[in-house]
Amino acid sequence: MNLTFSLGDKIKKIQQDGCVHVFAVNISPGELKEVTQTALVRLQSVVSLPGFRTGKVPLAMIKGQFPSMVKDEVLNIAAKAAMPEILKAEKTAPVAAPLMKNVNYAPEQTLYFELQLECNPRIEPRNYEKIPAVRRVRKVSEEDVTKYIAQVREYNAYLKPVEADAPVDKTHFVIVDYESWENGARMPDGDVKGELVDMSSPQTIAGLADNILGARIGETREFASVFGEKKMSFKVTVVGIKRKVVPEIDENFLKEAGVKDAAQLRADVAKLLERSETEKTEKDLLAQIEDSLIKSNPIKLPPTLVRDETRELFDILKKKVPAGEEINEDAYLARLKPVAERNLSLTYLLHNIAKKENIQASEAELAFELDKVIARFGTEEEKAGAKELFAKRKEYILASLVENKTMDFVKSKAVIREERV
Repeated sequence: MNLTFSLGDKIKKIQQDGCVHVFAVNISPGELKEVTQTALVRLQSVVSLPGFRTGKVPLAMIKGQFPSMVKDEVLNIAAKAAMPEILKAEKTAPVAAPLMKNVNYAPEQTLYFELQLECNPRIEPRNYEKIPAVRRVRKVSEEDVTKYIAQVREYNAYLKPVEADAPVDKTHFVIVDYESWENGARMPDGDVKGELVDMSSPQTIAGLADNILGARIGETREFASVFGEKKMSFKVTVVGIKRKVVPEIDENFLKEAGVKDAAQLRADVAKLLERSETEKTEKDLLAQIEDSLIKSNPIKLPPTLVRDETRELFDILKKKVPAGEEINEDAYLARLKPVAERNLSLTYLLHNIAKKENIQASEAELAFELDKVIARFGTEEEKAGAKELFAKRKEYILASLVENKTMDFVKSKAVIREERV
């Protein structure tokens, strides 16, 4: 700051709550005068007034006509002068912009303010070896395979018109047009064309399925219904009747599945389900280890980082919400906050375990990850884009690799008991 005095003895820590530190800065009148002089010279380089060129406005005029600007510049200079002293004493760095509060300022007489800093928590990780955990293994049964194939068949089902003159039954899907009345008056926008009705499912219009049961194409049925205190009536015309066709496991089905026969189909499905069960098992195992780490190492997190992480999770969630659908932001932020705290706690813990165990990621490992990503792309332009992204996010990717290696290390040290479910 080019000041001739030191703020070291003017700074005092007055509060600490976890990783939130508050420091009081009290500058004497003589020192404040020097800070003010520096502020005026700086402002002179940007202030302009009629009759004066920029950089030539008299300092006394700046002081008299721009007191709020002078105050802001004084506070800015004093805060920036205080920060190196604070960081040197604390041997840490803030993770968010410092907050200035409780300012008491009288020009060239008094300057007192407090700086609130959020710093990384200091952690000495413990109990990360020999974590007890259960690998819950579930064997895929023949019944599971049969059920999955049945679901695939249902997913590939299609609708087919029924035979001519066939009446509506409870297994059908019926296409209807209808008109609506409320308390005897025709409803505006109450006419609906081509609505598909699943006769086996509940209906939005009470009594609709029951009243068209047995009807044939072209037949019209009228009936009354009640919605709360509203007396409704409907005139429904059946315009189409279809039945759901679930494909058989025939030659065409097997061809679409890319297998030669039903035995290979069942074998492939069994492998698919086993991979899925393995992923679930390992995910559950990791969750147990993570829970144990967090429980053994409670951390007071920087509030700003928690807020930012929560907001980032919400922004990701919001992108998945269909357009036009309302979302209660406050409610979702409240629900996502524990997830954000868990994510940050794990990141800090794994980072400190890696530091303690000297776990690092090499350039060769980074290159290997890049090669895996590039292999997914077909064009040179896509590959060049991947390389550029890796270069920009190198430190982040390396940190992620270290986290993964550290979790593998902790997992390798865990005491894992296998349990069949």
